[in-house]
Amino acid sequence: MPAFRLTAVRLLLAISIPCAIGVSSVPAVADSPSDEAAMEQRRVEARSKYQEGANAYSAGRFKDAVDFFLAADRLAPSAPLSFNIARAYERLGDDSGALRWYRDYLRRNPAANNAEAVHALVTNLAHVLQKKGVQQVTVLSSPPGATVAVDDQPLGVTPWTGELSPGKHHLLITERGYQDGASDFELAPAEPLDLTVRLEQQTAAAPVSDKPAAPVIVTVAAKDHPAGKKLGIVPWVTLGAGAAALGGALTFELLRRSAQSDAKADPTQLGYRDHLATEQSRQSTARVFLGVGAALAVAGGVMLLLDTGPSGHGTSAGVFCLPGACGATARGQF
Repeated sequence: MPAFRLTAVRLLLAISIPCAIGVSSVPAVADSPSDEAAMEQRRVEARSKYQEGANAYSAGRFKDAVDFFLAADRLAPSAPLSFNIARAYERLGDDSGALRWYRDYLRRNPAANNAEAVHALVTNLAHVLQKKGVQQVTVLSSPPGATVAVDDQPLGVTPWTGELSPGKHHLLITERGYQDGASDFELAPAEPLDLTVRLEQQTAAAPVSDKPAAPVIVTVAAKDHPAGKKLGIVPWVTLGAGAAALGGALTFELLRRSAQSDAKADPTQLGYRDHLATEQSRQSTARVFLGVGAALAVAGGVMLLLDTGPSGHGTSAGVFCLPGACGATARGQF
């Protein structure tokens, strides 16, 4: 094992991390005494987690060391912690984990004194992944926490690191309230890749139309019927069709609510967007059924009224359903 690696890790474990946790990992100015107290509490917890990790590392419990160092980094992120996490992963034989955190160390501190040596470690680990037929990719976004999809497959949220097969790929980044970020990239066989995407805020959400797809007009006329000549089963068929259409509207409304619940429960932006599109489609269908059903029901009722009343001359009735309103007309002698 190269001597510089042992020297570097001992130096970091013994000196650098306590200093980083105590000084450089948190804002220098707090907005209020309560904020300062909370920050100090995080520093105390981070030091405790770091010390537990250092003890576990010294005892050869490298998996425990990883867990403790990661916990410390979540409380007070620092470049030295990234190095120690990478070192612990390397001792575990986890090439992907070691590569990820050595790269993170260089990303956080590109001018580190041991940067050249760490670059060499990154190159060696990248060659190990190359022999496995994959290479490592890191996707960063501003703001973080956006959903990452590669080749139409959701993979996680930013910052995301994983292994892909070398070659051409398509990246899609989505986040609520922001325009999607999409790009094509090519992953080299022997070199890890960093991709950074800056998302633009959406100006305004497109309104969802509450209008039927087209005006629905139903007209029924009974002109100069001889006395005693009726419409027969036509009114009942029209009423039945109206009831069926209204039942379809209710069914699609229930399906819309189901899609709405699925969208709220989906943890990914891609899944949320798919469920939202389904909800909007079902909502439009339900409104069309509602408009047609209401028109047919009113038409059937009017025809039934004409059919059961005394026959007249020049009688007619009409029903219309336009965007936003429905109505009926009748004229003649009843």
